Amino acid sequence: MALKTERASSKKIIFWLFLIVFIWLAITRLDETGHTLTILASGRWYWIVPALICQVALFPFCSRYIDYVFRIFNIKLGWRKIFPVYVASKFTNVALPVATFGTVGIFLRNSRKQQVSTLNTGIGISLVMFFDVAAFVVVALASLGILSLFGQTITYLNITLLILITIVLLAGFFIWKLLKERTPPNKFVLWIIKRIAKLGGYKNVQISEIEAIFAEVGADVVKKSHEIWSSLWLAIAVHLINMLTLGLIFLAFSGHLNILAVLAAYTAGILYTIVSITPQGVGVVETVMIATIHSFGFDLSTAAVITLVFRSILYWLPVFPGFYAFSRLELKPEQLV
Repeated sequence: MALKTERASSKKIIFWLFLIVFIWLAITRLDETGHTLTILASGRWYWIVPALICQVALFPFCSRYIDYVFRIFNIKLGWRKIFPVYVASKFTNVALPVATFGTVGIFLRNSRKQQVSTLNTGIGISLVMFFDVAAFVVVALASLGILSLFGQTITYLNITLLILITIVLLAGFFIWKLLKERTPPNKFVLWIIKRIAKLGGYKNVQISEIEAIFAEVGADVVKKSHEIWSSLWLAIAVHLINMLTLGLIFLAFSGHLNILAVLAAYTAGILYTIVSITPQGVGVVETVMIATIHSFGFDLSTAAVITLVFRSILYWLPVFPGFYAFSRLELKPEQLV
């Protein structure tokens, strides 16, 4: 019990430090020029209310979506049990240098506490993240296609998206071979899987067990291919809701809705969030989004406000309920494993 208490105390210290670092980053990123403050003060804030409603509604929607994907692999936790884990991942995505590790790690730890298959959970949440990126590629291709029709070709977005498409296609081919065609994992893949299993608390996983699980998961993929495609459409719906949120923010601070600017700014923001090496693209995304919005004729201060509010609603504000959910899940001594 003393060891568990000590572990809980050390975790609390570490993650309070993470919170302090987050607050410092948020403060240093604020643009405090007089013009920007004027735009914030004079904004039509009643448009922000539906934007916030969209994002709040996404929490249970995404929890149900994750539960839908998990059920493909016979993990039946229910969205209510997934909800606090999903909220907590909003904190780990910012606190850790690589957001993917935080999301996978917290879901794996929760699966062990819920006594469900850790490897199946790892595969499920990995596919959720893959669907999210693949859905974004679909949305981004459609957006850039529309932009090109109106003569608004943006070279840096096209090049970066091409790189992302290549990665998604390679990852999709790998998943297809691994699951549906049941190609045996090579030694490198097995080593990664063992590391993931260790992250979930399983230190002595045998290769034969991993191969058996993949055979079972592959059979589930074959039987439930319709659910796989439905998962992709649900992921696309998430991006469309986020795009609607950005459109509402444009109405709040620019006074009118420029659809092309919304398409370009959203594509730029999410694209560089995915490919950036900084947590959630801090610094990189803000710069790219402001430059993209400014290229459509908006002044820099208006572009900065739109970017700041969008990033705050999507990434920074959810960190606080995420930290609370994380503390409830991870920092109680009696819950530590």
